[in-house]
Amino acid sequence: ALRASRRLKNGAALLASKLAAAAAQLRHLPRAYRLVRAAAGRWTPAWLALLLAQGLVPVAVVYLTKPLVDSVTAAVRAQGAWEAASPALLWALAMAAAIVLGEILRAALEWTGTVQARRVEDHVSALIHAQSTRVDLAFYEWPEYHDHLHRARQEARYRPVALLESCGAFIQNGITLAAMAAVLLHFGWW
Repeated sequence: ALRASRRLKNGAALLASKLAAAAAQLRHLPRAYRLVRAAAGRWTPAWLALLLAQGLVPVAVVYLTKPLVDSVTAAVRAQGAWEAASPALLWALAMAAAIVLGEILRAALEWTGTVQARRVEDHVSALIHAQSTRVDLAFYEWPEYHDHLHRARQEARYRPVALLESCGAFIQNGITLAAMAAVLLHFGWW
């Protein structure tokens, strides 16, 4: 019992530290979004629209499951009569379309994210280059400056896009959760 209590406390402390770290990163989100929006232009709203659509696909699949199962059950009870089997085929086609749409959206989201990442990388590299040409030549003699410049160039490739992708996954999962809750509330709040 003591070990279980310690594990629970350690797990709670780990969760609290992870949530604190995530909350600390959230303050950077508006700047990262502005940076990505400035670099990627209209790709960013397209990315957000794809996130929204992909967040709704699992809800559509769940929503289509009940009528599909009901129509297949009715077709089995009718011993395969065409009148009973045709609705099952229509629901199966709708389910297949939802699954294919989900895969298309996933591929489009991945492609859009790749385009965004390349544009952000180029934009941030240009910003770093422009800033490095403005500084006094004496700065280039300091090893600390070279370290900062090197880290800025390395992290510029992935940090803004990684933050936005993490938040994008959070947004997508939040949309799925909210839509799923709305579907489930239709059947009862409990």
